[in-house]
Amino acid sequence: MTLINLDYNLEDVSDSFELLPESQYFARLDSCTLMQSSTGKPMLQMIWIVIDGEFEGRKLFDYVVLSVDWKVKQYCNMAGIESGSQLNTNDFEGIEALINVIQEERTDGKGLGNKIKDFTVSE
Repeated sequence: MTLINLDYNLEDVSDSFELLPESQYFARLDSCTLMQSSTGKPMLQMIWIVIDGEFEGRKLFDYVVLSVDWKVKQYCNMAGIESGSQLNTNDFEGIEALINVIQEERTDGKGLGNKIKDFTVSE
């Protein structure tokens, strides 16, 4: 058994999660992890962190199922990965971009969620 000391009062923690407003945010791609989708297909989990403004530090998740060609192409173009080459998940980490965030009904039926609609890489 592992014991963990909580250094805050749970009574002070909100039970709700506030969505980011629909807008554009300057963000850094913090990590890319190979996972499996709910249908068993290989998928990349992209974790973006807002790095400027009122919502600095907030995380956004984007999921790229490798069989969805257009989305794979967007991310590969962003990282400079060419057709026919190997994809290294580390190649995505640290890239900064202006991400366009929308609110959309979640696929799990749990209300609205944030979604990264698209992005523009910072020069």
